[in-house]
Amino acid sequence: FIRLFNDSFTLETVKGADLAMAVDGPDGYHLDAVSSMSQISRSPESLVSQAIGKHHQYPDGFMLFLGTMFAPTDDRGGAGKGFTHEMGDLVTIATPSLGKLINQVDRSDVINPWQFGITALMTNLAARGLL
Repeated sequence: FIRLFNDSFTLETVKGADLAMAVDGPDGYHLDAVSSMSQISRSPESLVSQAIGKHHQYPDGFMLFLGTMFAPTDDRGGAGKGFTHEMGDLVTIATPSLGKLINQVDRSDVINPWQFGITALMTNLAARGLL
């Protein structure tokens, strides 16, 4: 998710967010899990202060990815085998303040190539007068 702060979406919104994750496999596998941002080991403010300052300068800004539990630990396929995604898994990550991100697992040489990068984004935003 990429979301900029405004009057209705603040740092406090992020700090209080609960993120739900579901994995639904074509083999009938199902996993539901929740990760609370309030439970991360370091606050977003602490992470930002360690990432940017006189010691690290980013004139164009940076994106901060906050770690959550999105590494399933359930056994899949037998006791002690751990978790590995299977082709066709449908993975949903959601929180009310951001919406849902839904992806199906497949190989990168099979799916459509990723062609809309930063240059395309900036060109699109400029063309719409949003920059």
